[in-house]
Amino acid sequence: MSQITQTHLRYLLAVYDLSRTVPAVGATEIAKALAVSKPSVTRMLGNLMEKGLLVRERYGKVYLTDAGFLEAQEFRRRVDCLQKAFPAMGLDLTEEETLKAVLQLAAVLPERAFTRR
Repeated sequence: MSQITQTHLRYLLAVYDLSRTVPAVGATEIAKALAVSKPSVTRMLGNLMEKGLLVRERYGKVYLTDAGFLEAQEFRRRVDCLQKAFPAMGLDLTEEETLKAVLQLAAVLPERAFTRR
């Protein structure tokens, strides 16, 4: 499988999180969750389908494949871990700035940063 980028992970996480509250996720819900255009979502969904991380069924509903689910679940774990640690750092960041930083760090830090010794 080709490399999964930070942007891919953000989209996978959005589908993962949305699918926990609604039975079928569509491009409109993803666009709203990520504050991006629907055409951007459509392009990214095509990329994720090519990578075998999700499937798109009739009427535009998308579902994570097993591989996509595992990637999104792991990314959610990393994001949650960092979100718990960030307040202790005492940084003067807005909630939006904190989330942006957490998403970037979760995508690039090595696994050893998330394992307890």
